[in-house]
Amino acid sequence: KQWYQRRVRELSYREACLSGKYSSLKDLHPFVTEYIEEVQGALTKDRFIDDYLWRGKPVMMRGAAKDWPAHKRWTDEYLQDKFYDMTFYVDLRKHHSTDHAVRTKMKLGKFLSNYKKKDWYLDSMTTDARFLDETHVPQYLNISGIFETKDGTQSAPFFHNFYLSGGDTNSPLHYDGYDNLLTSLDGTKEWIIAEPEDVLKLQIDEWIDHANLSPLNVTNFNVSNHLGLCDVRWRRAIVTAGDTLFIPTRWPHHVYSPPSRNMAIGMWFYLDDYMDLIKGFDDDVHLRNHTAKVPLWVEHVKTRPHPCNVTSCKALPPGNLRTLLPDHKETYSRDSDVPPAHSSLMELAGDRKVRIPTICYGTGLPAASITNPYLNTKAALNMGYKLIDTAQHYGNEREVGAAVRDCKWIRKSVIVMTKFELALLKVDDVTAEVTNSIELSLNNLGLDYIDILLIHDTAENSLETVSAAWRAMEAAVSSGKVRAIGLSNTDIETLRHIFYNVATVPVSTVQNLYAPIEFDKEVVAFCAARGIIFMGFGVTGAVHALWKNMANPVTESPLIKKLAELYHTSPHIIAFNWAAQNNVVPIIRSTSLGHMRDNLDYADVYLTPAHMQQINQMVLSEEEIRDVYGEIVQGAE
Repeated sequence: KQWYQRRVRELSYREACLSGKYSSLKDLHPFVTEYIEEVQGALTKDRFIDDYLWRGKPVMMRGAAKDWPAHKRWTDEYLQDKFYDMTFYVDLRKHHSTDHAVRTKMKLGKFLSNYKKKDWYLDSMTTDARFLDETHVPQYLNISGIFETKDGTQSAPFFHNFYLSGGDTNSPLHYDGYDNLLTSLDGTKEWIIAEPEDVLKLQIDEWIDHANLSPLNVTNFNVSNHLGLCDVRWRRAIVTAGDTLFIPTRWPHHVYSPPSRNMAIGMWFYLDDYMDLIKGFDDDVHLRNHTAKVPLWVEHVKTRPHPCNVTSCKALPPGNLRTLLPDHKETYSRDSDVPPAHSSLMELAGDRKVRIPTICYGTGLPAASITNPYLNTKAALNMGYKLIDTAQHYGNEREVGAAVRDCKWIRKSVIVMTKFELALLKVDDVTAEVTNSIELSLNNLGLDYIDILLIHDTAENSLETVSAAWRAMEAAVSSGKVRAIGLSNTDIETLRHIFYNVATVPVSTVQNLYAPIEFDKEVVAFCAARGIIFMGFGVTGAVHALWKNMANPVTESPLIKKLAELYHTSPHIIAFNWAAQNNVVPIIRSTSLGHMRDNLDYADVYLTPAHMQQINQMVLSEEEIRDVYGEIVQGAE
């Protein structure tokens, strides 16, 4: 009888699905009449682990969070008063589609003032102690295997997200790579959930650059292209304020929130050591092909040991996220050689252990001509810039070196890059001239070594002269006076010659003009294919504007200005992100402390692939550049 009743319910959904009348997944939710198991209140630790976590089984806990401080307090007025200055990531749309959402950082106060009349969806972590103080951790989850591992630190994966919108939101059809607890603080979230076996029917596979997402456009699809959707045995869960839903890893689901204020907290986790079994499973499969992966995962869940047999399940004292998690905000002393969190690191080819941030503070023209390079460089360093660009030609090596010595960082945590002009040296004894030039820079900087040394005017010299200079630079690397070497303002012919015919110390860095309207594609591609770090100056169009006395072709571009408005940022930040997302280190210059801080956090914006493609298409040929802008001086910097 139970089997028959279940089949009738399944057919009801299946018939609705196959009818073709519904092209949005949320419209099919009402036809799902089988619900996730429910319990009243929060589960005990033992029951949660034994009956659900271990068995990989979802459960709804009605009213489990009704006494949480956040559930009781977090009205818009309270959030505005307490947390208005906190920064969160915000998607600038509420409906999932088959392309990337525009995502930007925003102060909570600004979000709260606009979200009910905008298609904005706050979906973000935070490490602010004020917020974590009011984020409760349920006692059934507050166990040593998550929050207190063998060495006494919290090292097992644990992530938390805050969600807030005006409702009418659609998630993609997907599954999570971690076990998931979703607690509703306000509003309603309607879930339909399938078992791991149904991944194959749902066509979930790696999509764009995110794993575990279905290519289905959940808001507008043709069911004839997704017939497997109709054969899934769905379960439904309607999560209201104060409820908590546990969804195990690899259970596919879609979430819809009806129009109204909607707020929730998500927690993703694995138990320490237990996680290793799952990671081992993933490592053993070696495939992103879900046809092979899903059956293995189903069998793995059936046979895996009880979590408390492989890790500690000791209950910990009650707490919130602030008391149970370490402070994620990284702090640094002068003895620290770890770059700030905003500076993702890249291995620098050409020197064994040098690593550089993906952002560089430049001291060259025009900034050097209108400000105090010592004060600006020191301010940049103390803000968190760790890669500094100077040159003999800029006339500020002494001031830059003094700023490095006087800043809060120890020497080894700062990367100093300088350049010399080969055309100014005597060609009859290039080796001696380059050696003397390196000594001059060391004396000017007042430093024991130079991290990165470049030939400033590479393309203006003969291959023979550049080759002799390169060998002299290699000798400086061998003596310890220089750590890595490279070329600036180079053409592809010289770069190829040095790379293939001369270099015994690899080319570590190339620094060339790189702006949306102009860059040397051959040089950029050559560097990318061979692990050479490419640094770009003139990213924001300043070089073109300065040397041709014209409107800036980048920051005044209609496209760049439109994107800046869309992402709630400046044209400069759009240009920096375009460079960084093309694996180019942008050289960032400013004499304004406010702009320096803003530029430091340029990576808070992430351009969608479509927007990246639009900017990439701004590049002009040399003939077009001459026609539109006149002759551009390549060696301007």
